[in-house]
Amino acid sequence: MKREPGFAAARWDDPFWHVVRMLADQSVTKRGKYASAIAPHEIISVLSSVGTPVAGGLISYLKNHDGVLDRLSAYWSKRREVADSLLALMRTEEQAKADYAGVSDQVLQSYGVKLEGYHKSSKALVNTVDAIVYRECRKSGVPVDTNPQSRAALVSDEHIWVSPRRLDGAIPGLLNPVAIWEIKEYWGKTGGGSKMSDAIYELHLVGLELRMFEDEFKIHVNHYAIMDGKDQWNSRKSDIRRAVDLLYSGILDELVVGREVLTEWPRIVSECSALVTSNENFANGGESPNSLF
Repeated sequence: MKREPGFAAARWDDPFWHVVRMLADQSVTKRGKYASAIAPHEIISVLSSVGTPVAGGLISYLKNHDGVLDRLSAYWSKRREVADSLLALMRTEEQAKADYAGVSDQVLQSYGVKLEGYHKSSKALVNTVDAIVYRECRKSGVPVDTNPQSRAALVSDEHIWVSPRRLDGAIPGLLNPVAIWEIKEYWGKTGGGSKMSDAIYELHLVGLELRMFEDEFKIHVNHYAIMDGKDQWNSRKSDIRRAVDLLYSGILDELVVGREVLTEWPRIVSECSALVTSNENFANGGESPNSLF
């Protein structure tokens, strides 16, 4: 899923996203009437009813910045709408296993669980992502790393960036990738916990560093999040909405959710493979197609 152009005007470092974050943190907007929509003229009065210093600070900011209320109201509704559509795309573990069987004849792997009584989840999403990326990269002859044993890095004589954590894949490899991705699959029937919030934080951390690096050195690396697990993510809707914020602020280039791994991920891999090929052609003396390096 890509962000809609009409809602993508605010850059990743626009104060607008801090306003969204603060509004989302107010108890009155987490559930009930204002969780789905809030009119521009209602925002100040709703925040006033909260009565906290933080809410008061947000009121003061909004009163001193014309136009933010209208933008905030419009995005607030879009945020909930997109989050609901993402949840509708998510699959159960059984559905994900069946889909994997349709793209690979390899044995499905599982995560190791050391504690008795805990659900031993399959790697249905990870294995599907890997099967598709191998298939698409093989077509174009582009290498890929789907099991990084170290951090990704962007290095030249003038700059260096090293990812703050290990990732789940990179095209064509960990050194100067054109694309990186992180996989967040959570299966099981119990409600998701803080691990879901941690997952969003990890996505934000990597993406934020990439965008800061891009602003300074004009090098863009595509950053994708691939998510699934209907039951667990459905219990953490606030985290899904935070993922929407990452997408619409440009911290993420695309979100691939649930069934989209079968429909959108092949396209994404093909596009990234084409970037690698075009960069290689430029390095060999061709004209630059907006080369990344």
